[in-house]
Amino acid sequence: AAEAGDIPVLNDEKTRRKVKAKHIFGKNLFDNEIGKVMTDRAIKLLERVGLGDRQTAYPCELSGGQCQRVAIARALALEPDVLCFDEPTSALDPELTGEVLKVIKGLKSSDRTMIVVTHEMEFARGVADKVIFMANGIIEEEGTPEEVFGNPKSEKTIAFLRKSAEAV
Repeated sequence: AAEAGDIPVLNDEKTRRKVKAKHIFGKNLFDNEIGKVMTDRAIKLLERVGLGDRQTAYPCELSGGQCQRVAIARALALEPDVLCFDEPTSALDPELTGEVLKVIKGLKSSDRTMIVVTHEMEFARGVADKVIFMANGIIEEEGTPEEVFGNPKSEKTIAFLRKSAEAV
């Protein structure tokens, strides 16, 4: 291929951008033992969220659900005590929702607090230790999943759960 500076001249723009990104970011800045440990940890986290086979994929090559799981892996890399999810499935196609919810459900066994804002009521019922139902920024009801879903007290909670059940 003909050369244009240090980047080969390629026919399609997408490939050209990938090659340029590889030239800029391709070298591990920590090309030592720390870098190896960090790389191994990143690979393990990707495997934990079901993406071990996508280690070299670019964001444009991933589905919405896969991007969401990469974001979870990146958050886990920081070893937080608390993970916050704000509608983690809201922008996903229904068939991709399950893969993200499965990962979050798998994190429940880890020793960390998770705060999940969701409209996925069955998911919340299955994984939550505590449920807080809010309407218009006000806490309407809180308790265990059994209390909130099985015996709601608030009229707004009852109405919301009824509508959620009808939508399914």
